[in-house]
Amino acid sequence: MDRETADEIKRHVTEGLRDLWTEIQDVRTELRTEIQEGRRHSDVVAESLRSEIRLVAEGVTGLDEKFTVEFKKVREEIGEVNGFLRLSYADLDRRKMDKPS
Repeated sequence: MDRETADEIKRHVTEGLRDLWTEIQDVRTELRTEIQEGRRHSDVVAESLRSEIRLVAEGVTGLDEKFTVEFKKVREEIGEVNGFLRLSYADLDRRKMDKPS
């Protein structure tokens, strides 16, 4: 191989490598941009989810308070029913005792 051919091959390889390196740099830049955009999008989605989770938590807290009040009412009503039942049974027992055999 003569010197001129070797220099020509070297020049083509060097140019090819330079072009390849430029393309690699372009791809890296695009990739960084895409990653940053993906990160920003993820941050927006995460913040939206945090807001929705806060709303759900507030709703659960409200329901817990309502249920607590309702359970207290139910317990009071059960207590009243138990009182009526005791009175009724006591009355029945008294009638049984008063009844001649």
